[in-house]
Amino acid sequence: MLFSTIDVVTGPFVHSYEKSFCVLADRRNWPLGENFQFLMICALCGCFGVTITFFAIHFVFRYFALERQGRLAYFHGCYFVIWLTIPVIFGVLWGMTIGYFVGPDLEKTEYLRESILTSYNLSMDDVTYVGSVYWRKKGDGGEEIVMDSMIAMGVFMTMMTTSFAVVCYYGYKSYKRITSLIYEGESTYTRNLQKQLYKALVVQAIIPIVLMYAPVGSYLILPFFGVNIAPFSKLVTFVYAAYPAVDPLPLMFIIDNYRNAISDFFFCCTSNKNRVSATEEEISRGHTTI
Repeated sequence: MLFSTIDVVTGPFVHSYEKSFCVLADRRNWPLGENFQFLMICALCGCFGVTITFFAIHFVFRYFALERQGRLAYFHGCYFVIWLTIPVIFGVLWGMTIGYFVGPDLEKTEYLRESILTSYNLSMDDVTYVGSVYWRKKGDGGEEIVMDSMIAMGVFMTMMTTSFAVVCYYGYKSYKRITSLIYEGESTYTRNLQKQLYKALVVQAIIPIVLMYAPVGSYLILPFFGVNIAPFSKLVTFVYAAYPAVDPLPLMFIIDNYRNAISDFFFCCTSNKNRVSATEEEISRGHTTI
């Protein structure tokens, strides 16, 4: 909700030009001042660090639930506070890296001026932005690396790689566990539910790869190698903003109970066809795993 609210209020554009990338917002009708808009852009970028960390923790939680060895106790009490603190730390680190290493300066402003005018019909005096230029021209006509931009990319890629590694590791372990649970079920309901969870796991692993890791990772890395991805900049903005809305959909449409509830709500009918219910005895024995 915070991410979506900041995104709507700030209205950012993701832009790439030759060996640079930036996130910018139109400040012509912004009533709260350039500095506050700059902080909002940093907070919006920081939300990405929060999102990928929450996603990784979600996979850890899911595996502990599937494992059934009592390790869900690590998500209760003070442990739960620690789990919630980790994404906040990652988000603050991401936002501070944006603000400190890739904030606006005269060199970037001049480098981006023509492309911003061509792409959005905006002068640099009309926008607030953060961004990186990976290479700068030297007096002899050669190029040199901009260290601030490299440090920022190193921080971002470390955080993304860590999150992605956790997702892959616990996603694979969850896949193996769900595969075995399908054959451990003592009832039709239990086996059917485990199959649905397996399908939901696969889809929920694909969605962030397509909507977060791949586009944002490409957006950060490719300009360093001089790959001009300017035509795809608007696509990155769209898919990044779409992720919070798309992420819950697999559970809503793959899990029978959710799907039937949605059908009942929108079509004002009871969808009993092909519905398998759990008995109270099965639920009390803990054979359902969500």
